[in-house]
Amino acid sequence: MIKNILQIPYVIDNATFHNSIKDELLSYIDKSDSETKQQTDDYYSDNIYKLDWFKNTDFERPWFKFFQPHFQNQIIKMINELGFDSYFLVATWYQQYLNKSTHGWHTHSDNYTGVYYLELPEDTPKTQIVNPANQKDIINLDIKEGDFVLFPSFIIHRAPINKSNNRKTIISFDINIDKIKPDVLGVLND
Repeated sequence: MIKNILQIPYVIDNATFHNSIKDELLSYIDKSDSETKQQTDDYYSDNIYKLDWFKNTDFERPWFKFFQPHFQNQIIKMINELGFDSYFLVATWYQQYLNKSTHGWHTHSDNYTGVYYLELPEDTPKTQIVNPANQKDIINLDIKEGDFVLFPSFIIHRAPINKSNNRKTIISFDINIDKIKPDVLGVLND
């Protein structure tokens, strides 16, 4: 029996740097090594136009080296909201979706997963997550281009099929967060 005594926090925040780096970051991605992912079986339905997941632990990729200082400041801000002081980046990769692209329901293995919406035209689909306390409850995230979202990795989520003719580009990442903020520890020690 599922008991709903906990609320599971997730954070959405708009990146103030988005407009100043978008075009250059997309240019790096356009020039990078990539693959296509198409998989359909009993569990997954994936049709991703372009991604570099196969290099997700290579933090020397040119697009990530350009993006990393912005990324780091943004993630610190978001994990601070959750009551933590530091994080360890486990993996990061980009994914691009064209018409009929999708990424089926899935989870990740580290303690937090995130997405940066680098290109999200209004007619492209937004990430959906499953409420862990009620798996019949699908939550459509209220996001827009330039937003970051950070949520626990065990939460089931997907990128619904892109019925638009516009391209959607995201940067996904997995992190482990630790070191509770001292002000939170003060409350817990009372």
